[in-house]
Amino acid sequence: MKLSAVLTARFFAFIETTDLNPRGRAYFPELAAALVERYGFVKAPQKLEEFDEKKGVTFETGRAGEVTIHRAVIHDHAIYLDTASSTDDSKRLFEETLSWLSKDFGLVYQPEMVKRVTYVSQLTFFSEVILDQLHPALTKLGQRLSTRIPQYYGQKLDYVPGSVVVTYDPLMIKAGPAAFTIERRADTLFSDNKYFSTAPLPTNEHIQMLEAFEADVLAYSK
Repeated sequence: MKLSAVLTARFFAFIETTDLNPRGRAYFPELAAALVERYGFVKAPQKLEEFDEKKGVTFETGRAGEVTIHRAVIHDHAIYLDTASSTDDSKRLFEETLSWLSKDFGLVYQPEMVKRVTYVSQLTFFSEVILDQLHPALTKLGQRLSTRIPQYYGQKLDYVPGSVVVTYDPLMIKAGPAAFTIERRADTLFSDNKYFSTAPLPTNEHIQMLEAFEADVLAYSK
């Protein structure tokens, strides 16, 4: 496989934000202004209703050195940060920002306050085998559909495997990690062999998982 682009690299930390400000020393509008000054966010909360953590306090389109911050959202029980580079950058910025706000603006933050984390990695890539050679049974199914459907529809259509989803039973957990998906890239010809994938993994591990899957498909198809 060949990486095309990292679209979303999200670090999601479960932390109760009241614990970050246990005695109310930190003033949220002052923190917001400091974040805008430091990272140059194009969008930041301005009105009182935009500081509602139950709905999510959102900062969008900022920059830290060479890292573009797509979005940072503060909820009452979680904070997540999206970059366009890697989840390692997103995690580092999360930790650096809370440490800086603790030092200069009265927050109380220690890394161990984060009890659980999750990731959302979304990227595009090229592969000539990852779905086309997935399994002979899928290829045969596509061939059968390619023969039968045009007889009803009146137009030649070539059916091929379009996506793979590996997930867990959603009834087992509420608002759990994302599924692992591979699908053909929207608005792109199938013949371009371009794909979109999402995973509940750090960016680098996501790429490694796709490489391993592609290698397994190749080994199975021989």
